[in-house]
Amino acid sequence: KNDDDDDDDENEISSALHQPTQCFGGVSKSVANRVPNEMRRPQTRFVSGNTNAIRDAPTLENHRRRSLVERREITIERVAGISRHDGVKQKMLSGGVAASFRNSLRNAGGRRGEALCRFLFPPSSSHSSVFEASENVVVAKSFGDGSINDESLGVFANAAIKKNAKIFELGFDVYHPLSSSFALHSARMKAPQFIEAAKRITPGFEVHACMALNLLLDSSSYRVSCPLLTGQTDPSVPLLWDASQVALLRGTPTFDKVVTRKTFVKNAHAGIFGEENTAVSVDMFAWAISTVLSRALNNKENSFYSFMPGVDLLNHDANANCEIGLVSNTDTKNGKTSTTNIEVYAVRDIEKDEECTISYGNERSNDELLRKYGFCVPNNPNDFIDLRLRGTNLKVHQKNVLELLENNEEKRDEFVSNYNRSEVLDAIAEQKAALDEVANEENALLLGQSKWAEAIRLLRKGQYETLEATERVFK
Repeated sequence: KNDDDDDDDENEISSALHQPTQCFGGVSKSVANRVPNEMRRPQTRFVSGNTNAIRDAPTLENHRRRSLVERREITIERVAGISRHDGVKQKMLSGGVAASFRNSLRNAGGRRGEALCRFLFPPSSSHSSVFEASENVVVAKSFGDGSINDESLGVFANAAIKKNAKIFELGFDVYHPLSSSFALHSARMKAPQFIEAAKRITPGFEVHACMALNLLLDSSSYRVSCPLLTGQTDPSVPLLWDASQVALLRGTPTFDKVVTRKTFVKNAHAGIFGEENTAVSVDMFAWAISTVLSRALNNKENSFYSFMPGVDLLNHDANANCEIGLVSNTDTKNGKTSTTNIEVYAVRDIEKDEECTISYGNERSNDELLRKYGFCVPNNPNDFIDLRLRGTNLKVHQKNVLELLENNEEKRDEFVSNYNRSEVLDAIAEQKAALDEVANEENALLLGQSKWAEAIRLLRKGQYETLEATERVFK
């Protein structure tokens, strides 16, 4: 997608904001029947650690900061007016961004990199001074997930980075036009009926919906730096998959959840825009919602929820070497209102050529990672199975069942005694058969090297290993 298309998109979409009120009034009754939890409001999940985010300077000097960070639906540490770099002198250009980062973003980042470069460093320099990057980081292709998607980017150290050094700083003027507060205010001014219709879908959904509409309508310069709106050959998030791709999830707990989400978004679109409205298509709305859910970040109080251009280049690692924080800036001398900047800083020394990463959530299973972010990780201890038994379900996490196998026989017997052994073994056999059936039917398709196919392979592998471990416990 190029900039020449932006005006056409905005002309097409803008009419959706001025539809007669009745177009926003008809909410399908089936919409509210099965609402995915993450659609209700910005989600907050925590990585283990101290949840009191404000720390004094001695604490910052003597203790490693524990992460409260999860990318996208993220918990962000707030440090009010505290310098968190502990005397580490970070190389930053006074103009706002190191040339090495800017050049690599433009030259190695492909379509997305060029678009993000134009957004962060516009010719008018309207906000380039409030995005900073270390001279020790560059952008490069990231194929850690094994995919061949040439839009997979990452941030890498081109020189050693010391613990506590600042990697990025993103100013209020850059991210605020992409935030939930801006989107909600804009919708209240332009189309209050849109907000009311989204609220009728389910309370809290109006936040996501307004951010989605803001992304489509008022954020074209940032939008083109996101994964493509149309023409994707390798859509990563299952919400955007076609029926044949979703069918490959059969036998996993992800299948029903993806079908539920796709149905919810389709019904929500009809409920908000009306059955006859074509200004914002279902596909456009689904893309925008999935982009909000996978790329926007929020803090634990849900008082902050925004896209973070530049920062969103950081990929996931369970052993992340960076964290994100919110830093309040108050100019009391000039009586200016306090604003909040976003910082990314190293939590340990980072070696040259090592990728800079954050955690999207160390407790997330591959089921959740795939549905929200479009990838899976190998050997995820949070993978689980959900066996349907008579009158109840048995949900078992891989890490827990492996502990049962390692512990004494008395603990295993205590766990097994809560269930009908033969019923559990039958359910395991049935689920394994479902996984095998899909593998046999769709083997040729799964042999592809696309990102989504690799994610399905990892998801299925985790499912099979957890089923077999649970089978050993009950045998």
